[in-house]
Amino acid sequence: MERLCDVRAVQLVITCGPCDRRGVYRIDGLRRRFGDNASVLDVYLQLTQTCRYQREVGSRQPNVYGVGCRAKLDTTGAATKGGLPSRT
Repeated sequence: MERLCDVRAVQLVITCGPCDRRGVYRIDGLRRRFGDNASVLDVYLQLTQTCRYQREVGSRQPNVYGVGCRAKLDTTGAATKGGLPSRT
């Protein structure tokens, strides 16, 4: 699953343990917002950028006592039949 057009679920769920945030996004809405061929990683970074524990890519890891963003992606809903073909 690299692009939004490869996702065959109804919803994308992002949960982050340290900040107790949870977001549920419909795939068709994400396709309209970011485009059908948007990278799932780019969408993830856009949706989690307001997490107070998010760090810039390439920055130092926190020490053992530091807290970092641990947002996880998951999908819900049955696979959709009318998915779009991937361009990759």
